[in-house]
Amino acid sequence: MNNIKQELEKIEIPKELNYRVALGIKQANMEEKRKKRYSKKWILGSVASMMIIGTGFAFAGSHIVDATSSLINQLFGSKEELIQSLPDEPKESLNSFEQHLAFAEQYLSEEEFATYSQLIKEQIKIVSNIQTENRKPNIEEEQRLEELSAAIEIYDAKLNTFTTHTIDEAQQMIDYPITKPTFIPEGYKQVSEEIHTDESHVGKDPIVELKYSKGEFGFWITQQKIDKNQKDELEKRNFEHTESYSLKEFEFEYVYSEDTNVTGMRVFVREKGYKMTMIADILTKEEMEEILLSMVEK
Repeated sequence: MNNIKQELEKIEIPKELNYRVALGIKQANMEEKRKKRYSKKWILGSVASMMIIGTGFAFAGSHIVDATSSLINQLFGSKEELIQSLPDEPKESLNSFEQHLAFAEQYLSEEEFATYSQLIKEQIKIVSNIQTENRKPNIEEEQRLEELSAAIEIYDAKLNTFTTHTIDEAQQMIDYPITKPTFIPEGYKQVSEEIHTDESHVGKDPIVELKYSKGEFGFWITQQKIDKNQKDELEKRNFEHTESYSLKEFEFEYVYSEDTNVTGMRVFVREKGYKMTMIADILTKEEMEEILLSMVEK
């Protein structure tokens, strides 16, 4: 055995062959890195999954399920079509992506979410072509994916600033009471309760969001600190008309548009430094007033 080993050691490998072997190894390593880079960078939901885990956001209630289903249908036709268009994506990523869309729609402005969702839709279309054809991206696709990824990361970074809290945690952060309505119209029930802070906001005060539903209809209530630098839900939706008035010594604003049944209402509790905003599908103005008064008259 030793003799064989000694003879093998005497064999000289031509320099050209050495070069080819080294080059082959280098190219193989580069190709492996390239594959890893693409498989990691363009996997659907990789950013979304980390974002959800990082914030600890709890998705609960039927409105999240309904909103998610609606968003998927609007953007991709259906969840089944989305799954078929991305054969290489694990189911877990798709589930996280669904939740991420619902989260993004809630916390981005209407304009921001419209842009964000279109960026994702274009990214998925390119990735789908690559996966279904079982190939690597060409130069044009690679460049566009780089551009889309950079644009999407701006919005993901914004969404990553949200941190969730329990009611007890949030109450310790503020000096006004977190309340729930003692009056709720017949047939409605609470389906979710979400409390978060936006770390990009200077005050970092918690925002409380409650959702109530009755079949396909619902209303949303948000309680937060009065802050001119932070838009509330009514300002994000750009209603056409605003009615300002006083009711039981509180400042009220009722907002609506001509082309929709969805309305909104805001009440200020200035002596304690907070406000309530409300979005409703089909409630009357009087019902909305009674709900909000039951929260501020304590």
